[in-house]
Amino acid sequence: MLALRLAQIARTYLPVAIFTATALYFIFHLVTGERGLLAFMAIKRELNDATVILADLEVEKVALERDVELLNDTPIDIDMLEERARIELGYVREDEMIILHKEDD
Repeated sequence: MLALRLAQIARTYLPVAIFTATALYFIFHLVTGERGLLAFMAIKRELNDATVILADLEVEKVALERDVELLNDTPIDIDMLEERARIELGYVREDEMIILHKEDD
């Protein structure tokens, strides 16, 4: 009698339990897997950060290209030459004041 009752319960609930366990397994891996939703959100965050860095680098590239173009002109741009000499050689004028500050490392 008990064996029949257990067999009836198993036939009734075992397929539902197996389906539920399988569904939970796939849902868990859909969310937390290597290519799941959490990984997708992390990759999307990285892409946004890289896009911001790319925009900054493109602005810097345009500025550097402008500086190179000024240096490559046939007649030398005096202001650009003076700026490069000041940066590279550390030149200052007599009427200028130098303020030194410590860099935080």
